[in-house]
Amino acid sequence: MTQRQASFSIAGRAIGRGHPAYVIAEIGINHEGSEELCAQMIAAAAQAGADAVKLQTVVAEESYHPDTQSYGVFRDAALDRDALERLIAHAAGHHIALFSTPGDPASLRLLSEVKVPALKISSGLLTNLPLVKQCAATGLPIILSTGMAHFEEVEKAVTLARETGAKDIAVLQCTSLYPALATELNLRAMDTLGDRLGVVSGYSDHYDGDLACIAAVAAGAGIIEKHFTTTPDATGADHAISAGPEDFARLVASIRDVEAMLGTSQKAPTQRELPLRDGRHRRLVAARDFAANEVIAAGDVYLMRLPAERAALPAGRLDDVVGRRTTRAIARLNGLTRDMVEGLS
Repeated sequence: MTQRQASFSIAGRAIGRGHPAYVIAEIGINHEGSEELCAQMIAAAAQAGADAVKLQTVVAEESYHPDTQSYGVFRDAALDRDALERLIAHAAGHHIALFSTPGDPASLRLLSEVKVPALKISSGLLTNLPLVKQCAATGLPIILSTGMAHFEEVEKAVTLARETGAKDIAVLQCTSLYPALATELNLRAMDTLGDRLGVVSGYSDHYDGDLACIAAVAAGAGIIEKHFTTTPDATGADHAISAGPEDFARLVASIRDVEAMLGTSQKAPTQRELPLRDGRHRRLVAARDFAANEVIAAGDVYLMRLPAERAALPAGRLDDVVGRRTTRAIARLNGLTRDMVEGLS
């Protein structure tokens, strides 16, 4: 087992243990080649609370055979260098990062030239070890998705990336089905990936709705990736499995609520609970009238809730009180205090 990396940063935003989940709005090619639509999506994602947006950058002639459906889809959805530079600046203006998945060496060169702050390696590229090696050689933070992969394949990719110079690596549990069923998500694999590979772990979502992302955060995900669109009813690309702005904003709000609920590992009363303790915890109360110098028996004491402002020993001191003598007269239903019991420390 490798020592797990606690955290790293993308564009100044810390990611990993002790930090809020890094929420990525996966635009992919939902912009369908329109720089204007992509800019609108970036602004909407920022408004919805995303920490980053991610695109897919592909030179179709290098990545896909002309006989595949993907060839035409990605050929028609390409953004050129000038558009990418403008969109990166646009994202920065909205205080979120923009990075991308390079589908091939030419796309990687382009993304390096426009200075993206990180690289994503998709599930379909995880076994493309030559490309993994080239991505790692840039020295940029790398996020790998693991759909369809055996653990040994993920391990090989991470090991190669480290050997080639990548220092900051995150690995996302993913199921490459659209949509994936709840029984196919296997969120516990995040711990295996993080602990055995020594990386920040997270979750890339293809589940219908926001429950899986929320559950992943509760299970410790440092990164959440969710498909995003401003036109969920559009045909093509990944619109049908993408969250629209309102759904995405609700998801981010739920994630932040879950993080607040998780709190810290310390067990202690909250600040608002502290004043309630005296009024809620049971305390020692005289069950009868006592004269001075009487022996207190177990049946002479109630374990009772008192008004908070009245003094009394906690119920846990019962054994300390039983068998001792009273120092003065005590009226029934009065709280027993230390000065009422002889020899009580």
